[in-house]
Amino acid sequence: MFYFCNNIITKLITKVPLLNISTNKDIKNQKILLSKSSEFISSLLNKPEKFVMVKLTDSLKMYFSGANEPCCFIEIKSIGFMKPSKMSKPICEFFASELEISSERIYIFFQDVDPQMWAWNNKTFG
Repeated sequence: MFYFCNNIITKLITKVPLLNISTNKDIKNQKILLSKSSEFISSLLNKPEKFVMVKLTDSLKMYFSGANEPCCFIEIKSIGFMKPSKMSKPICEFFASELEISSERIYIFFQDVDPQMWAWNNKTFG
């Protein structure tokens, strides 16, 4: 996709998101959760699912807020255009529902990655 800016054609970089899900719950159907999570984050970030990577690590030993109850750590890395203040609620609601974990037991970490520090298909994005 190309955009014109001051008579210069600028290529829009596809902003690749990585969604990393860590939980102490035992996920019975991991493939379904991975698929739903990929569709969800693609839609939320308005980015092609072709470039979304989702990583799931379950059955971890995790301790949060003074208890061993089910909890989750969500990490989202992307090149630009994230709005954590607007994304936190839908992300929390999605994973609370999918994992049956209280929203109070979910942490989310957002990281905007420099395109020069992310590579795919033999080259960096920046």
